[in-house]
Amino acid sequence: MSITRISIISAALVLGAATAFADPKPKNAKITDSQTVANFYAGTSRIWTGCKGGVYFGGGFEATAYCNKQGPAVAVGKWSVKKGVICSNLTWFWKEGSGVGSKPGDRPNCIAHVTDAEGNIWRRWNDDTDWWRLQPIKDDTKAKKGNAFKGKISRMRRKLNV
Repeated sequence: MSITRISIISAALVLGAATAFADPKPKNAKITDSQTVANFYAGTSRIWTGCKGGVYFGGGFEATAYCNKQGPAVAVGKWSVKKGVICSNLTWFWKEGSGVGSKPGDRPNCIAHVTDAEGNIWRRWNDDTDWWRLQPIKDDTKAKKGNAFKGKISRMRRKLNV
């Protein structure tokens, strides 16, 4: 896997955001309770259309991901929530010749959350200036309950022995 491929995967992580309209940070918004954020993401997959994959926020704060932009790659790591910000820190693995290539993510992928005066939760990816209203999982086309990539991730992990 080339540095270009890693950059594309990193971009997919950051840009795999919502399809709704963005807004500035809501007035009088307060940091969303970390437990609320953790409960929303735990046990769900976030779909990355740009790389035909996504990330799964599993139990025990384990994160796994799959991307098939330029060939299959799998990532393993951890996710955490602190002060309303969820971050995933992943190391990517792929088949490289007769061996396995790997590269830690350039930096953790983080999403900040705030709650407006009406109780709506908004989120913002990494250093993006736009805020996006959080949709319930059933209404979010880029979120699925459960591990949407379980089979692909399991097969790649076995194949690569990671």
